[in-house]
Amino acid sequence: MTRQEKLILLIVMLLALTRLGVLARDLYIANHYGSFGLSPTDKANWKAISALWEALINVGAAIWLVVEARAAALKAWVWALLGLCFGLLGVVLFYLIQLYTRSRTAT
Repeated sequence: MTRQEKLILLIVMLLALTRLGVLARDLYIANHYGSFGLSPTDKANWKAISALWEALINVGAAIWLVVEARAAALKAWVWALLGLCFGLLGVVLFYLIQLYTRSRTAT
């Protein structure tokens, strides 16, 4: 499996999980609260859950970038920081830079 195929698979899986999470949240809120909406306490809980989910995605992106950066003989800690700070955007940036350097060396 090429790196681009791995990237596409990762992004599709994360998008599917995100959409499933949003659907589960909406179903829970609709069944539990009806048309009244969330209480302030529950809004805070959902914000905390969302922040945790985002942190997990960023950690996953950082691990992915460390593995790929080591395979490409790049500084893994730089890419890990980008993954932690920017999540999937860091992964996309990594592969765009890899494609750019590959195209420059081919010509």
